[in-house]
Amino acid sequence: MTMPPEAGPRPWSLTSRLAWRLAVVTLCAILLAAGAVAWRTLAELRDLDDAAMQQQVRFLIHNLPAATTPFTLPAAIIDRFRFSDDDTLFLILGTDGQRLSTSNPGEADIVAPLLPRPLGGGFFLVPPLPGHPRGLLGFAAPDHGRLVVLVQGRTQVATIIDGLTTQFLGTAIWLLLPLGLLMLGVSIFTLRNALRPLTTASAAAAQIRPGDTGSRLPLAGLPREITPLVTAVNDALNRLELTIAAQRGFMAQAAHGLRTPLAVLSARIDTLPDTPETQGLHQDIDRMSRLLSQLLGMARLESLPLRLNETIELHDVAEAAIAGLAPLAVQDGVELALTGAASLMVTGNHAALVLALTNLIENALGYAPPGTSVEVILQPPASLIVRDRGPGIPPAEAQRLLQAFERGANAKQGGAGLGLAIVSEIATAHGGHVRLAPRPGGGAEIELALGK
Repeated sequence: MTMPPEAGPRPWSLTSRLAWRLAVVTLCAILLAAGAVAWRTLAELRDLDDAAMQQQVRFLIHNLPAATTPFTLPAAIIDRFRFSDDDTLFLILGTDGQRLSTSNPGEADIVAPLLPRPLGGGFFLVPPLPGHPRGLLGFAAPDHGRLVVLVQGRTQVATIIDGLTTQFLGTAIWLLLPLGLLMLGVSIFTLRNALRPLTTASAAAAQIRPGDTGSRLPLAGLPREITPLVTAVNDALNRLELTIAAQRGFMAQAAHGLRTPLAVLSARIDTLPDTPETQGLHQDIDRMSRLLSQLLGMARLESLPLRLNETIELHDVAEAAIAGLAPLAVQDGVELALTGAASLMVTGNHAALVLALTNLIENALGYAPPGTSVEVILQPPASLIVRDRGPGIPPAEAQRLLQAFERGANAKQGGAGLGLAIVSEIATAHGGHVRLAPRPGGGAEIELALGK
């Protein structure tokens, strides 16, 4: 009996797992790429701002009067800084730190006390002060004993940077997000296409039946990573086919080889006087002959693939089986009756179905009491039902009796337990099944249901 599969962990989907991981990696890549470009852009912007400050200081130095003359700065230069940007201030300091000139005396009075001491060349920071909550950035350069200082508020630059960052990141994400989704979709599509041959191989494996040992899994289109697994399965099927063929061959040869000694033994017993002992020996030989016939029938059934392409009339199958067993029914005093549908057409193997129905009728004749009848019923859509008035079949034994060499509690002596197993094999080959049930009023009812 086939055991139900044990409950285990829920199988996971390779496609789903890779899709989620690709989505996370793609999102991280988008954010990292946007962040890296934004960081580099901000760095370049700051460098440009610093370069602009240095350029302005060099401009001032270039236009400063000589140190020996009274220090006066052209008004055009002062006005250029005063009116160009309220956020920029320059100071010219002497060697003693005395302020010589500035672009905005009022602002210079506020900023000058906050300048670093001592003030050398290069960039420096001025802490926040009223009007400049982000502080100031300064740059100083010496020139002939004087110090040229340029300070610039960071509010305007920070606002430009914030706006650029917001617009850039928003634009970058909206540009990179579709690209990431496209990459994810292409990856999933590629993965599913790569796994499609594996799905085909799985479907082919699911179609392999117990007697179909010649089938193999397809290798076409498989990825290199999966091909060794499928090849190993095919190699295992090859070894299994050889083993099963050897076992079937041995069973057929053994059964066939025993028939001749039995025939010789039966002939020798016929030469003995007719006594109860010799009658018992004849009965034993008959049972052994029946067992060997069933073994040969099962061996042939399993070793030769059934051709299931014939169009069959089930009424003809029933008539052939009944005609073959009519003499046995007359000898046992049991009536054979054929009822039900007048015509049922199926596709399958005529000889195999006659063998299956013959086994069912022969089994019923073995249990039917004299004076009763064995009914063969043709039932739509495609079933053959055999009923008798014997001891019946307990429901608990129904499935077990369909296996080889299994016999019921009410079985008669001499049976081998192969008849119903052969019927079950033929039914499975035809896409059907066998149903064993007690018959109302006493007896057994066995249905051979076939696929159309």
